[in-house]
Amino acid sequence: MRTLMDTRPNVIIAAGGLGSRVAGWSRYFPKEFRPVNGRPGLTHVLDEAATARAGRVVVVHHPYYNPLIEWARHVLAPGAQSHYNDLVREPNERPALPAVEFVAQHGPYADITSVLNGAEHLGTDSDLLLAFADNVDTTHEALSELASTTSGEPAVLAAPFSRSAASSHGVIICDSAGHMVTLVEKPGPEAVIALLHDHGRDSLRLLLGRARLTGDLVRFLATTPADPETEPKLSLALASYARNRPIKVITTTNTMIDLGTPDPTCRSRHQ
Repeated sequence: MRTLMDTRPNVIIAAGGLGSRVAGWSRYFPKEFRPVNGRPGLTHVLDEAATARAGRVVVVHHPYYNPLIEWARHVLAPGAQSHYNDLVREPNERPALPAVEFVAQHGPYADITSVLNGAEHLGTDSDLLLAFADNVDTTHEALSELASTTSGEPAVLAAPFSRSAASSHGVIICDSAGHMVTLVEKPGPEAVIALLHDHGRDSLRLLLGRARLTGDLVRFLATTPADPETEPKLSLALASYARNRPIKVITTTNTMIDLGTPDPTCRSRHQ
């Protein structure tokens, strides 16, 4: 008999990067701890997991940050926030965050590695929700949008196409049924013009840092060839998978905040 916990989605939070775009300060603490609305960005992603009624949540982090992760493990433990509020004599008004497990990333430095490490740790063939911790949705609804999609079908979250933002995203080409046909990673200005000419704006989307992974897709990612000269990219692996199997594209108009940009007010713009 399946329990309520069995029906809740398991969540991988990928935090395995070193924040090279903001190395001036990310060498001192992870970009996922960068404040958004007065709280570390990571806690907003945990709020997303809570809104999606997550069962288990695993954060895959770069081992460079091990000492800080030990502190995060302490302050995010069940009851830790209530204890803090008791110490400062403030009411416990915030809902409890979900229990979090932490895993140090091991293997080639790549976003695919974080995904595979998280899936291995969770040890399940059931669908998994994936969130990249440096992309923050302050409405906390992004994972819920994916959780509501059809079980057993891979899906990605995407923004409406924006010509100005295309160069910093994977640009998805969709078919008429809303499935990924292929993806172009961070196209330059001439490639963007060609995409608009060949496919039209309505067929284009911008990949965001959220996905629903099936067991079949995870196994496919595990077979992605390792090239010592390049970093394996999840976005390109998704495009390769989509050539033969469907990946649903879920479009959202919610704004995602990119914690890895030099400008703290920079967002993934959808207009």
